[in-house]
Amino acid sequence: MRPVLIFLIGSAGSGKSTIGKRLAAEHHLCYLDKDVVCNTFTGKLLEARGYSPHERDGNAYYRDIVMDLEYETLLNVANDNLQLGRSVILDAPFVGYFHKSDYINQLISKYEWREVIPVVLRVDVNVEVLQQRLRNRGLERDRWKLDHWDSFVEGMQANICKWENIELITVDNSSEECDLRHLMSILPLSAVSS
Repeated sequence: MRPVLIFLIGSAGSGKSTIGKRLAAEHHLCYLDKDVVCNTFTGKLLEARGYSPHERDGNAYYRDIVMDLEYETLLNVANDNLQLGRSVILDAPFVGYFHKSDYINQLISKYEWREVIPVVLRVDVNVEVLQQRLRNRGLERDRWKLDHWDSFVEGMQANICKWENIELITVDNSSEECDLRHLMSILPLSAVSS
């Protein structure tokens, strides 16, 4: 069976993690959350430069130096699993790479993913629902988003994934319960042994 690589994208608070974990449990996929994989070293790098360990939005040092390290680390871990034939869900925004139309082609070339089936699963949510979810979860890393809500929403809506050579599947997660049965039927998970 060919391994599937799902790029699970969407705003913070959109429900990516909930959907990703449920898909991973249902299909025995490797689930990699960028925050879990990278937050420890990211926080230390930011603190070493005098920033809060949660200061990412609007931070040039994070954007220009740390972010690429995070994504390279995440992709290296994913690649190890893919080389073992394990399908992977990458729970990460990837927003900083949306403008690179050849991003997926670069990854396929770098990691020699000849047998990998890459898919983008974008989780959308109504902005009012999103704002309430971010308030309810009360995380420090969401403070900038809530304090600069209009700018955050404008930036979020302007960031369109321009990747080529990859299927894009969109799911609206504004309601309390996402229809995972329908989602599973449109993802190429039949290639995955369960």
